[in-house]
Amino acid sequence: MDADWKTLRAELPQASQDRLDALRQRRKLGAELASLRKELSLTQQAVAAGASMTQNTVSKIEGADDVLLSSISRYMHSIGGGVEVILKTGDGKVRRVDLDPQIMIKPA
Repeated sequence: MDADWKTLRAELPQASQDRLDALRQRRKLGAELASLRKELSLTQQAVAAGASMTQNTVSKIEGADDVLLSSISRYMHSIGGGVEVILKTGDGKVRRVDLDPQIMIKPA
């Protein structure tokens, strides 16, 4: 089979394409974690050791659709960071929950 992914995807029903798009959006968090790790020149094994988890678990987190906040927090702590969650309501209200208030953010 010589068809590339874009060609195959275009032949799928629109509902299937929409589901694929939704899945890709849900994987953004893992991709961002992987990007941060790579920017710091860290391996998955190094993150795993710092987070007391296996390299396989780090790999799953970086590719997962749904990740526990506690796992994200352990991951970020292992690379020297922290976690802040932003809660947004439909009427435009925003609340920030800093899960690591002891970690200060350096001004850019």
